[in-house]
Amino acid sequence: MIEAIIFDWAGTLYDKDKKDLFSCSERVLRELRKKYKLAVISKAVSDSVENRLRQINRIKRYFEVIIADADKTPEQFIECMRRLNVRPENTLVVDDRTLRGIMIENKLGCLTTWIQNEEYAHEITNEETGEPTYKINSVEDLLTIL
Repeated sequence: MIEAIIFDWAGTLYDKDKKDLFSCSERVLRELRKKYKLAVISKAVSDSVENRLRQINRIKRYFEVIIADADKTPEQFIECMRRLNVRPENTLVVDDRTLRGIMIENKLGCLTTWIQNEEYAHEITNEETGEPTYKINSVEDLLTIL
């Protein structure tokens, strides 16, 4: 049973090209917050970090945990789950990258959702990354699978 959802930021909730949230992001978070604990882990290294932080301030009320760092590590996910008080098998992670995101999350034993759109839709899964639990085209698709 899913108790918590951890989101990636850019490419998942935030549109890097438009430098704004995807149009459905806030609505999706509002709906999911009714049933799940929510968190976000962001690899925040770019010239748009200030803008990203402004955007996350618009929606931070939906998150119990926010982690932003120069890289994504297994330790960050472990810490996030500890703070949410959930086990990996009860945690769904939503990411647009197989090579960094889905790979880490699968190895930790989380349920995973790969958003196959935008910049990293061409990435493929392999033995190292493992297969995601779900494949979707938009964060909005979570509302139909959960």
